Amino acid sequence: MKNFFVFALLSLLITFLAACGGSDNEDTNNAGGEQELSDELIVFNWSEYIPQGVIDDFEEEYGVEVVYSTYNSNHEMLTKVQSGTVAYDLVFPSDYYVKQMVDNEMLKEIDFDNIPNYENIANAWKSMPFDPDNKFSVPFMYGYDGIAYNKEFIKEAPTSWEDLWNPDYAGKVLLLEESKEVSNMVQQLLGNEMNDPTEEQLEAGFDKVKELIPNVLAFDSTASDRLVSGEAWIAHAYSGAAATAWLENDNIDFVLPEEGGIVWLDAMVIPKTSKNKYTAEVFINYLLEPEVSKQLSEFIPYGNPNEKAVEILPEEIKGSPGLNFPEEVIKRAEWNLPLDSDRTQYMNRLFQEAKVE
Repeated sequence: MKNFFVFALLSLLITFLAACGGSDNEDTNNAGGEQELSDELIVFNWSEYIPQGVIDDFEEEYGVEVVYSTYNSNHEMLTKVQSGTVAYDLVFPSDYYVKQMVDNEMLKEIDFDNIPNYENIANAWKSMPFDPDNKFSVPFMYGYDGIAYNKEFIKEAPTSWEDLWNPDYAGKVLLLEESKEVSNMVQQLLGNEMNDPTEEQLEAGFDKVKELIPNVLAFDSTASDRLVSGEAWIAHAYSGAAATAWLENDNIDFVLPEEGGIVWLDAMVIPKTSKNKYTAEVFINYLLEPEVSKQLSEFIPYGNPNEKAVEILPEEIKGSPGLNFPEEVIKRAEWNLPLDSDRTQYMNRLFQEAKVE
């Protein structure tokens, strides 16, 4: 009888420990089996992407504290997520970084039962090449890498990446700060395949960048302030940065160059380190509510894949730079894909060498 009681006690203890360990510190379940919101949500996003009011409203409605921090490049985001120092619950990588994170098994599959507002995403932005089965990502905003410029100083619209090398623009040019994005630009200019350059083509590309350095004011992925002030006249920039600048200064415009330009999509993903997956999915669903998504576009007018939000956008926002290109112009834009690790390392070294030229 004594052995029976010991065995029963051990069985209960094992069951209790299994129940505690099975949650992996994620959002817990209540007695009814329903998932519960966590007390906090750790979000890591691009700077100037979500207005504070949207976060405040979520916190008030759901009783969840959003711990929000920002980054300025995909590389910075990936490095910090990989380090594991912070267990981020939600991050916003660009398309080709989503693929890298999927390939490296860094992401959790999303439970779309918790995201009914996913139906608001236009079909054109689902089943993307980097996530063809729609398992790991939810579209957030899309845009283009092209040329932003201030019409006060540049009277004729640029037509080619080559216009950045105009000697009249010495000290007035901004370049994006991602090595692959700069490489894409210069490989397009040289007529090469931007997603499959040889080492010789990479060298030629960054030699061309070195020739541009006298014109470069800064490597800056958030170009809007410098464009508005006139400190910069022209920029290799994101369409959303141009649109944001345009809201403050209607002399700002944006074009895709004749070489094509780049189309991209930023997405919402949940890292494997997340301890609050269900709460992250609730936050994603909240951001996809049409009225909330509308606020996002009003704050920074990138292209919005949420068709229900687009329907209620003010006409002013619908007409902002970088949102309304002719179909033949859009078709020329290329999707960015990562290089293999050896060429990536070589590209990064060449980029750093060019920056200090």
